[in-house]
Amino acid sequence: MQEAEMATGVQAASERYGAPVIWERTYCVSAETLVERQNLEDRRTAEVVLLVRRPNGRLLLHTKAFYPPGAHRLLTGGIHPGEDVAQAALREAREETGLQVRIERFLGVLRQQFVHGGQQAPFTSYLFLLAEEGGELGNHDAEEEITEYREIAPEELPAVADALDRLPPDWRDWGRFRAAAHRMAASILLGEA
Repeated sequence: MQEAEMATGVQAASERYGAPVIWERTYCVSAETLVERQNLEDRRTAEVVLLVRRPNGRLLLHTKAFYPPGAHRLLTGGIHPGEDVAQAALREAREETGLQVRIERFLGVLRQQFVHGGQQAPFTSYLFLLAEEGGELGNHDAEEEITEYREIAPEELPAVADALDRLPPDWRDWGRFRAAAHRMAASILLGEA
């Protein structure tokens, strides 16, 4: 991975929380999806993917008001320019769940390319396993429009990825993109990576 493509603090997170597995994926997407990816807020090219492990060992999923019915996924959040990747994971967990968490493990780096008509847009997802240590579950960022949380066993991650892959045509590009992090997390947590 070239230094310019990495978020701030990736090396330090690797040293503190374990070396992440690295995957690369390319998606052939619609022109509309490519434009959306190229025009993300703050020209963002990276996010954190949060695997929040509840005290019962289950992982937290969520859905939002504008998602297709039944679409649940892992929590994610954008990394602010210059923000440390591990601090972004902790901040996003606090904003989207209200829970006090600690980072258990730096699971993975998912380097992605969205491609259409010879143009591309890169995007990187940094996966973190977080352990809940307290607090009360609830959305602390009204702009997120989270309408429901759900818990699953780690073994259910592949089924969640399959459901995201099967979203309606208007959501297909987004679903394939979101499914990849779930497949990666399942592969790592279930010992296949």
